[in-house]
Amino acid sequence: MFTLFVIVFLDLVGFGMIIPVFPFYAERTGVDPASVIFFLGLYSLGQLVGSPIWGSLSDRMGRRPVLILTLFGNVVASVMLAFADSGFTLALSRIAAGLAAGNVSTAYAYATDITTDATRPKALGLLGSAFGLGFIAGPALGGLLAGNDAAGDGLMRVAWGAAGMSLLAFVLTLVKLPESLSDELRAVSRNRPRRGFATYWVRPGLREVLLTGIVVIGAVAIFQSTLALWAAEYLGVGPRTLGWIYVFTGVVSVAVQVWMTAPLTKRFGAYALAKSGIVFVALGMAAVPLCGAIPPLLGALGVFGLGSALLNPTFGNLVAGLSDADERGAALGAYQSAASFGRVIGPFTASGVATVSNLSWPFVVGAVVSVAGIALVHLAQARAPQRGAATSV
Repeated sequence: MFTLFVIVFLDLVGFGMIIPVFPFYAERTGVDPASVIFFLGLYSLGQLVGSPIWGSLSDRMGRRPVLILTLFGNVVASVMLAFADSGFTLALSRIAAGLAAGNVSTAYAYATDITTDATRPKALGLLGSAFGLGFIAGPALGGLLAGNDAAGDGLMRVAWGAAGMSLLAFVLTLVKLPESLSDELRAVSRNRPRRGFATYWVRPGLREVLLTGIVVIGAVAIFQSTLALWAAEYLGVGPRTLGWIYVFTGVVSVAVQVWMTAPLTKRFGAYALAKSGIVFVALGMAAVPLCGAIPPLLGALGVFGLGSALLNPTFGNLVAGLSDADERGAALGAYQSAASFGRVIGPFTASGVATVSNLSWPFVVGAVVSVAGIALVHLAQARAPQRGAATSV
């Protein structure tokens, strides 16, 4: 588990380095500021396609080969970004990065392979904290490399630095990470009839969790794709300050996932935790437009970070509990694909709302949309079959 933790952390550092500088990088290649959110959506479009493919493939081939392939894909995508000199090449680099980032489902499936029903919430919380730590170190490092010169060579240094982080994760996986899925389970997956993507959408309980992923993650994507542009316009911050703002959010996320997720799941159950997380996410989003300075913004981001940190491992726990051991890669891939669809819709929605109003309204829309997720979680709990791990969540 420690090796997987380090690998995911390194890979997310590379991804996180791009976040605070991407709006400035896009403008440098000639992309209109209003279209930046569209390019962020292309990344999620790549994830939408890649997640079910990698998840299903990992059930048949094993987790390790898929992680090796996709981590190398992340290296290639970052190199493409370094050489991007137009909107077209920038778009290609974001789609390639999204395709490779579909390996999130495989990493979560790896964690479910090596844990039991009792230990899974803690393991998924720790894995989620690796994402959180990546978002702490990544934006901070990206902001430091870029500086506050939005048109300088520091932007290219960030892309090369991200490629280096993903390369390090690739080498570590190649050398240190053993296969987690047994030969028997891989054989079962290869020999059973292929289950299409629609299989998981007709299963009671799981269907509602997937729908929740689209709705809530879509709302979160509205928030994430707008925050940097909003902070730059309304608070006048540059890449370095944005990097430290993301660091703060990452610290909150890590603290929650390391110390709170497992005991809260044990005491209240994953369904109750998911509902609570949605409430905090909505409150945090709604508060952002009211912030006129960085200190109150950090308060709003703290509330949002608490909610999103509760949601990420909890949704993975629910999906794992509602699927069989030999199909968890595919089921988690279906969830990640659903979440990616939300991440595609979110930026496009934010772009449309901002175009007809201003950059504050996407946060309000995101808060309202996310609340619908509470009803979906309630339906998932009511319709979930009383089987195996599902009863423990």
